[in-house]
Amino acid sequence: MRFGVFLLLALAAQPALAQTQAQQDAPPAPEDETTAYCLGVNRQLAERFRQMQLWGCGKAAAMQWCRDARASAPEAMRARERLVIRFANELTRKGLLDVERPAEARGRLTQIVADGSTDAARCFNPDGDRDEPACERLQRCVEAEKRVGQ
Repeated sequence: MRFGVFLLLALAAQPALAQTQAQQDAPPAPEDETTAYCLGVNRQLAERFRQMQLWGCGKAAAMQWCRDARASAPEAMRARERLVIRFANELTRKGLLDVERPAEARGRLTQIVADGSTDAARCFNPDGDRDEPACERLQRCVEAEKRVGQ
């Protein structure tokens, strides 16, 4: 009798386990790819704002822009860090950052995050040369930032 109940419970749980495995093997949805991309973008921008706080601007009147940028950098950095946390939480909640996911799926997501960081670095590079296609790709994050909240 007990064996029959155990067998019945095991058979009832089988579809749920199969569905969970199928979800883990499925590639990220386009919305999740955008979330991962924006995670990388905001991680890079938070680091840029952290570096701005270290600028030595001098006292010359012509350097007022530098002093203003340095003064606003801490709050801008905190805002980007909050977005990083929100994007990471969204991916975690969906199970996309789980260690149990196949290595190929995790690698794909990691590459998307790296692409976001690279595009942000190319758009806002220290030399002032903007990579316009990279800047265009960053526009995807406007809606994603609204979705996760600022």
